[in-house]
Amino acid sequence: MTAVVHADVTPPPAAVGPDAPVKAPPWEPQPRWSRHHDLLAVHMGATEVLRYTDGTGSPAFDAPRPHLHPLRTRGGVVLTDASPRDHTWHLGLSVGVQDVDGTNLWGGRTYLPEQGYTWRHDHGRVVHRSWLRRMPGTVAHLLTWLDPAGTPLLQEERELSWSAVDDATWRLHLGVTLRLPAGPPNADEREPVALGSPGSNGRAQAGYGGVFCRLAPCRDVEVTTPLGSGEDAVHGSRPADGAHWLAWRATVEDRPVTVAVAPGDDVTAQDPWFVRVSSYPGIGSALAWDRPLLVGEGSPVRRTFTWVFADGRLPDHAVEAALAPGHRKDHR
Repeated sequence: MTAVVHADVTPPPAAVGPDAPVKAPPWEPQPRWSRHHDLLAVHMGATEVLRYTDGTGSPAFDAPRPHLHPLRTRGGVVLTDASPRDHTWHLGLSVGVQDVDGTNLWGGRTYLPEQGYTWRHDHGRVVHRSWLRRMPGTVAHLLTWLDPAGTPLLQEERELSWSAVDDATWRLHLGVTLRLPAGPPNADEREPVALGSPGSNGRAQAGYGGVFCRLAPCRDVEVTTPLGSGEDAVHGSRPADGAHWLAWRATVEDRPVTVAVAPGDDVTAQDPWFVRVSSYPGIGSALAWDRPLLVGEGSPVRRTFTWVFADGRLPDHAVEAALAPGHRKDHR
């Protein structure tokens, strides 16, 4: 059953401990978080496995944006974290980029080539505009990426679809297409919009930005691709070079779980994996690892992914099978 609701929900409390400092800009020493609004809730059996919110309750320096949180296993284990004290701009499973033609749409401090991480009044926001499709098992909607003044930078079409794999595992397909906003008729060809990251701005191995999942507090973490295991081996590896999928196995709430992700097309497979284990739990795919990516007139940027969420620590062959096209039990 799929339920689309518009009630308010309160973001969960930060999960790093009550004494951990909140990273906030000097102009907002006591930030406030308010309620997000729901865009979508999905149940499989008795369990709500997916909640999609608009992100409007985040402060401006968190670069408010729609995000998926909480994501749960079919057994009810919460797999994501949102607004943790160490990085309040980490929002479950979301799409964010730190440098969009000079606008920070990731949140937090901005990395500058000469100054390093710096608080700036450069945060934009991503807003839900309209639904393109809402059907059992699949939705699509339009979003706009805005600069700090509210001027559109990019138009996004986002697609989500979900299905049960078995009684312990479910799968989510995510597609993101970024285009330049529509311009006035007969206007000259516009300049492309550059997507950048700390990596493209000079910080080695920090090319984060794109699809990113902040995972729930966990222990006994094992992060793996077909090429190797461990944070150092997986971070920066590319699906196109053999790291075809990434699996995160851990213990959450004293229960074993698996989160896995694979690119859905050859272009997405060129983007390196971004992984954090020792500093915080997070996995993602880097759009601008060490150089900017351009969104131009007539040349949109599209990325597609398959995610798998499971109770238990799935072995490699089960991860591959769950991620494989066609391996599913449709859930209505």
